[in-house]
Amino acid sequence: MSYLKKGLGDNIKILRKMKGITQEQLAGLIEIDQRQLARIEAGESFATAETLEKISEHLNVSIKILFNIENKENDKMTLEVIENYNNNYTKLNNIIKKIASNNNKTEFMILASEALDKRIAREKLKGYLLGLDLK
Repeated sequence: MSYLKKGLGDNIKILRKMKGITQEQLAGLIEIDQRQLARIEAGESFATAETLEKISEHLNVSIKILFNIENKENDKMTLEVIENYNNNYTKLNNIIKKIASNNNKTEFMILASEALDKRIAREKLKGYLLGLDLK
């Protein structure tokens, strides 16, 4: 397995998970078999130029981001950050709502909670956490 294929596959997997998209969903969007996408993400197969363009389009990132593989040491940590973010997001939102109901600064807390509910805000936050330059 080549370093380039493995790095590309890891990046696609990370970005797909950031967007909350399953392999099956992304495969459908880019019009390839889910097993082929799994092989690409595992670094066992290389995507065609057309497939790379579709992946880039549907994950809303540049091709350059897909091939940003210089920081391989952080891949496991990045996946953990994404998974922890997804797992803790609901807990954080519920805590904010609970504080808002018991505090005289309710309006501020409700606004903060609503901001967390907006997908764009979540995507930007995840991008900042991961140091990615998202479109």
